[in-house]
Amino acid sequence: MKQFIVYLSLIAMMNQGAYGQVNTPNGVAVPVSALFVYPNAGSTSNPQLQSLQNDIQNGFYGASCVILANYSRQYNCHGYAWHVSTGGNQICIDQPMHSGVTPYIAGVNPSYFQTNYNGTQGKLRVRYSGDHSAVTTYEAGKYISKFGPGPLVKHNANDVIPGYGTPASYWACNYAPPLTSVYLDGKLISGSFQTTTWGAHNMQIFAGLDPDSGPVFSSTAGSTIINNQGLGVVNFTFSGPSNNGGLSIAYCGAPRYSFTFFKLNGAKMQVYPNPVQDEGVISVSAEVDIRAVNLDNAANKMVKLNLLDEQQRIVENYLPDAEGNMTAIKLKAGLKGTYFLKATFADGTVETKRVLVE
Repeated sequence: MKQFIVYLSLIAMMNQGAYGQVNTPNGVAVPVSALFVYPNAGSTSNPQLQSLQNDIQNGFYGASCVILANYSRQYNCHGYAWHVSTGGNQICIDQPMHSGVTPYIAGVNPSYFQTNYNGTQGKLRVRYSGDHSAVTTYEAGKYISKFGPGPLVKHNANDVIPGYGTPASYWACNYAPPLTSVYLDGKLISGSFQTTTWGAHNMQIFAGLDPDSGPVFSSTAGSTIINNQGLGVVNFTFSGPSNNGGLSIAYCGAPRYSFTFFKLNGAKMQVYPNPVQDEGVISVSAEVDIRAVNLDNAANKMVKLNLLDEQQRIVENYLPDAEGNMTAIKLKAGLKGTYFLKATFADGTVETKRVLVE
């Protein structure tokens, strides 16, 4: 059986200028000595790499192997698993000679922590018993890894080049991609508190780094997720019964951000004059806040108006005008003392104003 051996002794000519400073997702520097470039010679020449790619494509290292991208000297298995897949540039990282993976998993502020693999978890990082790293997929038992300077391959766990060994440990991400922008119903928003209407809404979230499992959304009281399309998009309903609800967004399995949605208030009722003379005329206006709209973006109209006594008993019922914004009412004779005008609006909210009749 053919074997493809990458000679680590040939990969150095470590070139500090090739990559500049390389950091983990949590900002820890990767040793410059762990960064290298593959030479275009020997076992990494184009003919050699094409031969390796042909062998992989022909099932030489296992029937499960599927080539996802052609051979490239720009990055290797560790560079793909630990750096490129988090949104970094394509780099080669040397693990056995210079411990290039160590800053990602240990030391100060590691970006990954060790975990267990259930067979279908996507985007866990895998360290093999030999010199190899891979990334799991949501397809049961399928991994993706770069075969040295060779192609990017999807494969079963053990269908790799001899010498890579077998999966030895699994690692989940422990970093939070920066939240760069969020759109609610197509409009850019800022902050975590949003005022909106009940009903169906769409939120699109753009993050600066690959969030691994994609943003995972969970609802809080008052909101229900109806469809998570992935790629940072979630559709949800904001339906109460309380006046607020929200969404919690998890990157890498841990909640990172939350948005609270507040139901739009009704209308601000104004009563004047107040106090009013016996048998006087009172103007009742619904000064509609520009935010106070229903699901059809219509003003929240007054639909009922009652006059109550101090025991909250109905004294008189009034019919609001057709627009539901202002109503002039004439008090009947004989009313003296304290009364209450109670207005009910189209969205079900109620406001009460105290009125003194002299």
